[in-house]
Amino acid sequence: MKKVVITGSTRGIGLSMAFEFLRAGCKVTLSGRGETLTDKTLKELSLYEGKYTYVQCNVQEKASLQHLWDTSAKQWGGVDIWINNAGQNSPYMFSWETGEDYTVNIIKTNIIGMIYGSQIAVTGMLIQGHGSIYSMEGLGSNNMIQLKTILYGTTKCALTYFMKGLAKELDGTGIVVGRLSP
Repeated sequence: MKKVVITGSTRGIGLSMAFEFLRAGCKVTLSGRGETLTDKTLKELSLYEGKYTYVQCNVQEKASLQHLWDTSAKQWGGVDIWINNAGQNSPYMFSWETGEDYTVNIIKTNIIGMIYGSQIAVTGMLIQGHGSIYSMEGLGSNNMIQLKTILYGTTKCALTYFMKGLAKELDGTGIVVGRLSP
C-alpha cells in the first residue's frame, strides 16, 4: 500500500488525484492553505476513514512543507510518493500589468514551493532509500508561449528544467523523479 502526499489537494486536479489514489487503496495526505477541508470534501472522503489525513500547508514556507513531510511520514510510516501540485495561476494580463504582490506570490508558490517540497522529499526519501517525486506541469512547460499568461508559463518552464535536472542528480539513488502534465 503506497503512502502519498499531494500539495494543493483541496480542489481541482489535486483533489481528484487524492480520490484516485484512495480508490486504488493508497494512504493519502491531502494539504492546502486552509485550516480544514470543506464539509463537502469531508463528506466525500467519509468512505475512506483512516486512509487519509489533512495537513494545513503553505508551500511558500519551507517549515510548513517540512511539517507536512514529518506529519505524513509519522502517520503512515514513510512517504512513497510526493506530488508538488500546489500552484497559482496568473491573471490574464500582460506581464507588465501584473502587480508586484501577485508576481512575487506566483513565483513563491510555483517555483520556490516546488523546490522546497522537492528538497524536503529528497532528504526524507534518501533516508528511506526509495520514493517518487512528481511535479505538476502546466502551460509553458513545453515552451509554448501564450500571450497574457507568460508569468505563469515562465514558472512552469522553470519547473520542468528543475525536475529534469533533479532526475539526473538522483540517478541511481532509488528515487524516481517525474513530471505530470495535465
